[in-house]
Amino acid sequence: MSSENPVISGNFRDPAIVALSSSRSNVLAFAEGILLLGSVALIEHSGLMSFASWPVHPFLFIAILLSAQYGVLGGVLAAMGATAISYFNGLPARPFDMSHAEYFRLTWADPLSWVLAALMVGIVTSRRSRMLEEQGEQLRKAVRAEGLIAAQYQVLAQRTHKLERSLAGRADLPGPESPSSLADTGKIRGKTPPRQKTRSIPSIEG
Repeated sequence: MSSENPVISGNFRDPAIVALSSSRSNVLAFAEGILLLGSVALIEHSGLMSFASWPVHPFLFIAILLSAQYGVLGGVLAAMGATAISYFNGLPARPFDMSHAEYFRLTWADPLSWVLAALMVGIVTSRRSRMLEEQGEQLRKAVRAEGLIAAQYQVLAQRTHKLERSLAGRADLPGPESPSSLADTGKIRGKTPPRQKTRSIPSIEG
């Protein structure tokens, strides 16, 4: 990998990992719901504690808890499981002197309250989770952009350093001679050495 073209590795979320985490969350919600609902049902059917005199059945708190942890799906599944456990032996028989409206209220008041509570809490939880995911995605984009800017700054600094070294190397080289120096050199080369004076040799007459 060249330093001129850096590769920025962002924290991209793999779709397979997202799907795996979502399925794992659903499995945890299902397992936790079975554990909590089964524990309450076991306590009630074993005779250790009767919840008939309670103003609110414990199944309501379980539905709210699971919807707060896992969203709408977890809460609705908990409410449906609680309804199935409550009427495992079938719906109660309607007395002859009881109206249909009164029978419906007596039979379905608690299950409907569980479902409504799970929906309300689950919607708030799901919306909050979605907002957190969006903020996390924006943060990841900002981190990737910051990394890209830092890498480009490093590349620019390296190029600037190379350019400075290149300019400094050119400045150290001998430059071309000036025209005046060339003219002076030509004058010096054009001068002839001074002639030596020759002395006349007297003739010898015999």
